Amino acid sequence: MKLTKEKNEFGTQINLKGEDSNLLISFGGTGDLYWTIKSNDVEKQNTISITKENFGLYKLFDQLYEDIKNINLYEDREVDDENYRVYNYANYNELFDGESKTITWYSDETAHKVANYVTIKKEDESFNISFHTQQDIEGYEEDSKSDFHIAIRFRNSGSSYYPFNVVFMEMYNKLVDLEDTNEYGHQIHMEEYLYEKEKAKTKVLKKNQ
Repeated sequence: MKLTKEKNEFGTQINLKGEDSNLLISFGGTGDLYWTIKSNDVEKQNTISITKENFGLYKLFDQLYEDIKNINLYEDREVDDENYRVYNYANYNELFDGESKTITWYSDETAHKVANYVTIKKEDESFNISFHTQQDIEGYEEDSKSDFHIAIRFRNSGSSYYPFNVVFMEMYNKLVDLEDTNEYGHQIHMEEYLYEKEKAKTKVLKKNQ
């Protein structure tokens, strides 16, 4: 997974390049955060996997997952977890499914019935991210999508998942500070080395079967 950064008029755009798809994470002129998946392959364009290949990136997704799972929202005050889990504050039971280890965010662009949505599923050594669209319904505003891109909006004002949008914004700010893999002298983390070593071993075993 290659991470590169590009400055624009609104801040920094993060580009996460996978085998078949690119995930763009950016701050928009609306004051909101956007995740957009893009690809030239229609059949594979809606998924991307975050592995320990880039350990710094993997750790940020792991922290995002743990913060939502454990409802870590504020550093300076305690949160009553029961309000979220029992009374479904901020649509928490839609946002997080502990049984399937999945975060689901419906885009804040339009109504849930027609909105695009993204799922972040925790596996043993990866996070699988999938983007989904829904059928348009007459009378509802259409969401932003095509055969080659799907966009998700995280509102910083008026989100149906407020205040969990703050967790995604904190992750974005940390991504901006994360080392660009194109930068000269990019250091390899030990976890990255072990991951690549295991991947090469698996490839050899499959070849010899």
